[in-house]
Amino acid sequence: MIRNNKFISMITTMLKIGFIGFGGGTALIPVIEEEIVEKNKVVTEEQYNNEVMIASITPGALPVEIASGIGYQTDGNRGMMAAASAMAFPGAFLTVLFLVIFSSAADSIKTQISYLAVGISAYIILTLIKYCTGTLQQAKDKSETILYFIIMMGVFLLSGEQNIYRILGLSITPIFGISTIQILGAAFFVILFTKGVPRDKKRAIPALCIALLYFLCAGEAHIIPQALQPFFVILMMVLSVIGVVQTLMESPQKRAFAGKALVISLVCWALFTVILSFPAIISLPGVARYIGDGFISSVLSFGGGDAYLSVAQGMFVDSGMIGYHDFYQNIVSIANALPGSILCKILSGCGYVMGYQQSGSVVQGLFMAICGFACSVAASGSIVIVVRIIYDKYENLRIFAVVKHFIRPIISGLLLNVALSLYLSGILEVAGGGLTMTILSILTLIVIALIFAIEQKKDVHLLWKILLAAAITFVGCNLFAGM
Repeated sequence: MIRNNKFISMITTMLKIGFIGFGGGTALIPVIEEEIVEKNKVVTEEQYNNEVMIASITPGALPVEIASGIGYQTDGNRGMMAAASAMAFPGAFLTVLFLVIFSSAADSIKTQISYLAVGISAYIILTLIKYCTGTLQQAKDKSETILYFIIMMGVFLLSGEQNIYRILGLSITPIFGISTIQILGAAFFVILFTKGVPRDKKRAIPALCIALLYFLCAGEAHIIPQALQPFFVILMMVLSVIGVVQTLMESPQKRAFAGKALVISLVCWALFTVILSFPAIISLPGVARYIGDGFISSVLSFGGGDAYLSVAQGMFVDSGMIGYHDFYQNIVSIANALPGSILCKILSGCGYVMGYQQSGSVVQGLFMAICGFACSVAASGSIVIVVRIIYDKYENLRIFAVVKHFIRPIISGLLLNVALSLYLSGILEVAGGGLTMTILSILTLIVIALIFAIEQKKDVHLLWKILLAAAITFVGCNLFAGM
């Protein structure tokens, strides 16, 4: 009974987070922690940090991967598939729903959704800030607090330089403007090449120099010619592999590799995909190709939601499977206005459009959308379970200990940029029609201040805080827009 209660609590919580999951996968890290770790105590904080680390170094939908790992820890393969599906379902469902019902009222509906999204974004901004301050509070002493702060600010400046200029009203080309995956990749390179010993100057100094040169090359200013970027990427990959191999050879750890468990999990994901895709398989042509392309695009989806759009364009638009207008004007515009993983929403939306265009039937479109949903969830879950099994074998290695030690301040720095991006997108995308940037800023600050004050007084359910935040900006935006 206790196990079932825990399972039900986990699934309902994942569904709830999926419905309020604005801001992208990284933004949901503190939201999931608050609900899964602090309130419902489904997993411990250490277990959760492990799942974040594993998800951060693998391609796929980040929140779905985190949910998959939590589900696996909670209830094995059943929990893994249920938790991942619950996290991905709301965004995919809403995307397909709006694709079905959008008509002449599409613009007005999207406007109202954007008003609600301003409040939800404000709430998420507060959650992100709390996560970052919590990172500093986890430091063991003053020197570690300073180190964490330096890492956070460094990552924030590398990733958020463009947003800082935008908020200051400056038209300056960023020196860096590094993406999430580039920062994480460089960070893991330094850790892997130094074999988890950052104080080893013989390795640390060259590693940091290579990372800096890579940033100068990958940065938007391209102080070092961009043509050299593949060279730095290959160099870091080779040196990382060398560091890992040397670490494994030096390690006395002889834990067996859970090959059987891995095979069972992958078979479960294969059956999950086939069962959900079966209606589309028997009623529409080209489903096998779509499943294959869906899996490939998920495996290639390093770099977050925005990066996935370019992958999806190459897979589905450039190949002629979906028209450019349908992709960007319909699927992408709707997906960006709704909560949930971009990867899951785009694959489900593409499936619906393809199925509907082939058959002219909404039902057939829904069959194909379910197929896309299955691909997005199964691909993310399959990738993360492979990395998790490898991690379980080598979790006591010094490298993993160092990664777990530094992953939170690195993620916190990225979250500061996410918070700034949420603020700017809420302002810039909604401004107009009687709504000025000043009005939207004031509404955002009101929500943040009010929710913060409520949280200091008493424990309020997440759903009520989300509804309150959305209601304030919904009413406020409509009120000022009508003036």
